[in-house]
Amino acid sequence: MAATGRHRRYQPSRINRASLTVTAGGAGIALPLITAASAGAASGEVWEKVAACESSGNWAINTGNGYYG
Repeated sequence: MAATGRHRRYQPSRINRASLTVTAGGAGIALPLITAASAGAASGEVWEKVAACESSGNWAINTGNGYYG
């Protein structure tokens, strides 16, 4: 036998459901963009030190292993 109570179950309106979807979607897109750090490349001085270590400072060296410089 079905329940015949006086109270109805809460049914959110379509507007509420749509606004919740838009808000959750917007937050899902915005949060990674807000928390992302800016990219930064190493300075020229750092790359000079790398070249000095790996190829004795010769930027044009070809080791024959597929890597150049």
